[in-house]
Parts: sequence; C-alpha cells; structure tokens
Amino acid sequence: MSGQTRAGAATPEPPATELLRVTDLVKHFRAPRAARRRGQAVVHALCAVSFSVGSAETLGIVGESGSGKTTLLRTILGLQQPTSGQVLFLGRDVSQRKGRSDLALQREISVVFQDPYTSLDPRMTVADILAEPAQIHGLAANAQKARTLLDQVRLPATGLRKFPHEFSGGQRQRIAIARALALNPKLIVLDEPVSALDVSVQAEILSLLRELQRERGVSYLFVAHDLAVVAEISQRVGVMYGGQMVELGPTRQVITEARHPYTRELLAAVPVPDPRIERAKPRFLQRRWPTETDNLPPCAHGDLL
Repeated sequence: MSGQTRAGAATPEPPATELLRVTDLVKHFRAPRAARRRGQAVVHALCAVSFSVGSAETLGIVGESGSGKTTLLRTILGLQQPTSGQVLFLGRDVSQRKGRSDLALQREISVVFQDPYTSLDPRMTVADILAEPAQIHGLAANAQKARTLLDQVRLPATGLRKFPHEFSGGQRQRIAIARALALNPKLIVLDEPVSALDVSVQAEILSLLRELQRERGVSYLFVAHDLAVVAEISQRVGVMYGGQMVELGPTRQVITEARHPYTRELLAAVPVPDPRIERAKPRFLQRRWPTETDNLPPCAHGDLL
C-alpha cells in the first residue's frame, strides 16, 4: 500500500537502524497580503509530515515547486523553527541545539546544493574549499586529506590549486560532494543536486553517490522534482504535494502500486522513448489540484482519491 493507511495520508515505514526521524512536522507562514484580503491568515507550508531515514539508506523526496520540499529541508537543518512537530537526529532534537551541541550536530549533517556554479566560493581554491569545514570546527586540515577527498570523488589532485571557474558543472558538483564529505557526516542532504546538469553528467553523479554510500555507509536525504532521478538512487521514496507527504514507501512499490493521483500523474509525466507508447499513456490532468495558498482545511487532501 506504499506506506499509506488511508487515502492521502502517508505513514512512515521506519528503517532498521534509525538516523533521522521527522514526526508530525508542521510549518505555517503568514499568508501573502492578497491572500489575507481573502481571509486566509496563514500558508500551510508543511502539514504533519512524518518519515525516517536509516543508516546507509537513501530516502528520496519528490515534489514540484511549492510542494514544501525547501521548507522541509530548512526545518530539518535547523534553519527555521517548526510551528509544531519534531525533528530528531540520533535522538537529539534539532530545534533545541545550541552552542557546542549545534557544532557537533553540524559535523554529522552535510548539504549539497542544487547549483554548483554558485555554491562554491569563486575566490577560493579547491584546497581552501575542502579545508574550510575543518577550520570552522577547529579541526586540523591538511593537504593529504584534501587529496583523499578529491580522489574519492574521482578528480585528480592537480585540481587542488585551481579555482571553481576552471571546472565544468559536473566537476564542480563533485567538489561540492567532496566538501560535504570533509567531516565524515552520517547524513548528507542533497537539494536537487543534479537538476542543473546534463543528463549524461547526472548519471555519473548518481553513480558516484551510490559508490560513496557503499564505501562510507553514509545516508542521503535526496530531494528533487524528477521522480525518475529520485527512483534511480533511492531505496524509499516520499511524494510531497501541497505541504503533505501524500505517498511514502519502498521505491519499487511506490512506482508500481502508486495510490495517490498526484503520484500517478508524476509517473505519467516521465517521458518514454517510443512515441507510440508515449501517445497511449493515460492522462490524469483533468482537474486542478489544490495548492498551499488555497484556503483549505488544514492538511486535508485525503478526499482527492
């Protein structure tokens, strides 16, 4: 049943060894002025989202723009406080971290951003970029560690003396991944890490991430808008729509037994090379789905099935 117990309500399927647990996460923002004029006070950005990520596991989160993915990531990373709910990492409440505990948690969780052209400081050499995480945390950084990191992302050590603009987009993303590995984190949050890359380069980066996971036992929270990309790397998939996790379960099960209509629409949108098959695919876009700015009852999408 793809991790669902009722229409439109996703129930988390806990992994064997739990690393991250998100429970009933809710985040409200003040509604835009135009919406307030219509009587809507808040925007329901996240509606009782729950899931977990296990050790050495990849959980993929897929959804379109405005589905709540970015708000979810920012809340998990402690960049904003939830309205209610809880984010636990290794049993510690992310929202309560302060001082030394904050730095300790930062060492355990790393981030790879979407755009490799803006996520790396153009004024720093690759050696400086890879040394920066250790320096921030008061740890020793050396050239050998930087060479090892570059080798792990399949880049030559000669790149240490270069600047980001001297690399291609795919190579820059490899450098960003190497930086994320610098402190040996247990969890890496990947925010649309391949969407700015060519398809062939996307495949190379996904292959690299799988290899690194096998070698290092790191967990990934992989967020994207492309279901095909998410399915390629994830053991489990969560589908977000309008601030809700509308479907959650093992990747193969979600793809072959999708229950929520939005998940089925995402699957139908994946292009097929054969034009005859593409033309024969069912089309589900026959109604307007509600958005997070619609004045809906809180988190009520269960009637869409």
